[in-house]
Amino acid sequence: MKNLGPQPPSMSSRKHVLVTGFEPFGEHDFNISEAVARCFSGEKELFNPWTGESVLVEAEFCILTVDEAGSLHIAQRLADGERWDAILHLGLCERCELPRIERTARDILDMRMPDNQGRQVTGATIDGEGHRGTWVDPTVWDDAQFPTTFDVSTDAGAYLCNETYFQTLKQLVLSPHSAALPPPCIFLHLPNVDRISLENAEQFATACLAYLLFPSPPASIDVVAAYLPLANGHVIMKRALSDADGGMWEYPGGKCEPTESWREATVRELMEELEIDVSPQHPIGTWLRSRGDEYYSVHLVQCDWSRDLESICLNAHETIAAVDEHTEVDGEWAGRDGEMHAHITEVDSNPC
Repeated sequence: MKNLGPQPPSMSSRKHVLVTGFEPFGEHDFNISEAVARCFSGEKELFNPWTGESVLVEAEFCILTVDEAGSLHIAQRLADGERWDAILHLGLCERCELPRIERTARDILDMRMPDNQGRQVTGATIDGEGHRGTWVDPTVWDDAQFPTTFDVSTDAGAYLCNETYFQTLKQLVLSPHSAALPPPCIFLHLPNVDRISLENAEQFATACLAYLLFPSPPASIDVVAAYLPLANGHVIMKRALSDADGGMWEYPGGKCEPTESWREATVRELMEELEIDVSPQHPIGTWLRSRGDEYYSVHLVQCDWSRDLESICLNAHETIAAVDEHTEVDGEWAGRDGEMHAHITEVDSNPC
């Protein structure tokens, strides 16, 4: 979609965004994430990255302590009923040369050094329920919207940054939300100030907020796709030849109806297509794709189910297959489902 350039500020009701940073930790007496987060207080102008429209938002910042209480702070505020239209977590990445946008919060806590309260947990899971992904797709974010190039990562580490991200994503999923998906959240790792200026870091964070508030082109359609794990690997389906993307492999699912949540849509679609009961757990990731003039935000959802392949009915598909990281799929993938498979393989290579 063509960017139309700067447009007048929107007069619609203002959205509220939260930006967090961390206090210094370890041997540091300065944390760039704290300095940048403090720039977000009061009125802030953002630009819709798809249309160029100028939008005024109300920004709030919060500086988190580098300890367990800090990792849970925003999750607790969400549990207490506070709401924002987008949450951007910032943290320092000492080894990063470029800003790094994290797609995944890993279900692992393996602290290389004690936190600021002396806690040092190693070799543990956070809740044992699996890695969690954000429900926006930073792989389609336009470099031209940012003051510097950046990396997109599936490994937020195993320290406080990852723990905080995990806890916030978990609570967002648990908290009531009226849209198909909860308000978006992402974690941005910033290099130290010898690699990025505070001005560029603030501009970068501002561009991230714009993409969180406008994660896809106008009128894009939310779609759910089910990740159905097996004892070894997971399930994929081949679409019927008469369908769009006919004969191609995909993760089963379909469009969210206008009043449906991601959970409700997943349950309905899997019953309609496969006649199985599933319990949707949490998003693993999101991929934006286009087909013709339409855009689709495809949300891959981890599901609990019976793991009985014999119980699956092929009402809308031609073939079923069980795949793992070693499987070479015979044929083409529909849309970006091949990237989903690669993502699962990459994330699972960092075991809980």
